[in-house]
Amino acid sequence: MNPEYSEEFEQKSLPFKLIEHWDAEEIIYGKKRLVALVNGDVTPHNAAIEFNTAVVQKAHRKLQELLKRPDPRNPTPEEEEQGIPSMRAIAPNPSGDLELFIQWIARVCSACPPYHPGQERIIEFLVVLRNLPRREVPDGVPPEGSDEPYPTITLWAFESLGWLAEIFRVEESACQPPLRWRNWQSSIARLTTLNLINCDFLCSLERLLPWSREYPDLEERPFDGPNKMGNYLIGAAQWIIYPDEGRYVYEQCKKVGEKVPGLSPREMWSMERWREWKKQFGFVAGDERFQGKYREMARLANEKMVEYEGC
Repeated sequence: MNPEYSEEFEQKSLPFKLIEHWDAEEIIYGKKRLVALVNGDVTPHNAAIEFNTAVVQKAHRKLQELLKRPDPRNPTPEEEEQGIPSMRAIAPNPSGDLELFIQWIARVCSACPPYHPGQERIIEFLVVLRNLPRREVPDGVPPEGSDEPYPTITLWAFESLGWLAEIFRVEESACQPPLRWRNWQSSIARLTTLNLINCDFLCSLERLLPWSREYPDLEERPFDGPNKMGNYLIGAAQWIIYPDEGRYVYEQCKKVGEKVPGLSPREMWSMERWREWKKQFGFVAGDERFQGKYREMARLANEKMVEYEGC
């Protein structure tokens, strides 16, 4: 049976789907190091130190090599003939290294169940990186003017790297099977709550709103509609049923208050939405068109929302 739909994998990791047959040797090595982290073969602390050291040393090595070139800002004609796409492949590129690694993490996040040891290790790895002393690392080609400072990236200031969330957005379409969606939503909820990578605009709660384009018409789709909504609901519940995530959502909604006209589509939180989500959880909990697992999760989420309101 396909593990993506098997109850056997409710509490077990799904296949990582990480290594591709076209991957270069360096890429395969990096992906295997991530798998070693998730499987517990290397501690999050040691993995973070190893990754930090590799990125920093590579950036400084490339900088030294770059500055020896007659023209450090442009590829040579020979390099262009070889198909080198840009100077990013030649110059220091720690932002590219980070982008690539976050792509892998975004993929693996869909494999690990909520609060599974593998998920815990990924979260701890990122927390260790964030807590390392901040340092400026050369990133890109030197400026045209000699008086201008060399461009850098601050490692590991995740809170100032909003573009990291876009990497998760790209991965969203690969996480549609029910278990992957649940796992992925749990991971991005925790990343958001811990102020590591703000993925709130990818929250499955959005899909429980009746005005969402993903909200199914249960009258026109009496068979697959409840299953579709139920799977989105289980993903949405990952933002509610655990105390840290649930209180974060409630506090964000209270902070915004009532939704105002003209709010950006990416603005997820408001008390208007909080009330609608609670209403939708209550609706599913009491509707026999939904399978028991969906109704039970909806009941739990609704109870938790009432609990947070009373704190």
